[in-house]
Amino acid sequence: MARKIEILTYTNERGESVAFSHASVYHTNSVSGLSDVRNAIYSINSMGQDGDTYLGNRIESREIEIVGSIRERNKDQMREYRRRLNRVLNPQYAATLTYQYGDFVRVIDCKVDNAPVFTRKAIFQDFTIQLLCLNPFWRKESKTRDDIATWIGGLEFPVEIVPGWEIGYRQPSLIVNVYNDGDVQAGIRVEFRAIGVVKNPALLNVDTQEFVKLNYTMEAGDTLTVSTGYGEKEVTLKHGGIVTDAFRYLDVDSSYLQLSVGDNLFRYSAEENLENLEVSIYHDDLYLGV
Repeated sequence: MARKIEILTYTNERGESVAFSHASVYHTNSVSGLSDVRNAIYSINSMGQDGDTYLGNRIESREIEIVGSIRERNKDQMREYRRRLNRVLNPQYAATLTYQYGDFVRVIDCKVDNAPVFTRKAIFQDFTIQLLCLNPFWRKESKTRDDIATWIGGLEFPVEIVPGWEIGYRQPSLIVNVYNDGDVQAGIRVEFRAIGVVKNPALLNVDTQEFVKLNYTMEAGDTLTVSTGYGEKEVTLKHGGIVTDAFRYLDVDSSYLQLSVGDNLFRYSAEENLENLEVSIYHDDLYLGV
């Protein structure tokens, strides 16, 4: 059985990557900032008041520092490794940092705060890398998808289909439980897909009675998408293969639905032709550390 080790992989927006671990040529000596977060607390006070009145709080951006050594004795080769590190960790590029330990994988968006700082030691070239994660939360590699209304494929046979054969069926439930496995609330991306004419599709949070509704009559093949994450709020319509802004169709009483930690019950609806509507919810579970 192979021994599991912790691996950090930095990948820039151009797809170039560098792996840091005890087994890599970019050997890690220490890493900080992977699990600790800073909580900013806001309060006010007035004359004669003992203590302060709590107003709110926020999780501040995350700083990650990687200290390591280029494990290469050949000076020419060492310079090549150093050059590659500088090229990949270009501060101009957006990037992601991936933490992996066996099958456990988490990803976070980051930017280079300070380009690699190199110091020459007796044998190896040491480096210090400082990354800034404006969004401090880790997430899984890909979004989680929950289908509320969809058609489920049945059996297929290499013969001519005859009347009465059931090759698929519609998922009967109007309600789905979307489970947020993360540590904090998270936004969602909800997709309304029409397989026929659908009037004014909507999604309701059963517990809070908050909803998102689109005042639009969809045609077969249309997709309405609503994203509610912080800094990611967007409403789009895909019609005839063309994607356009659709904020004007968003009902004025709609809310930007968020997933609470744990269970979240959602119900879909439409004013006409509900049976022609398919609904999927995508979300990232957000974690405070790895």
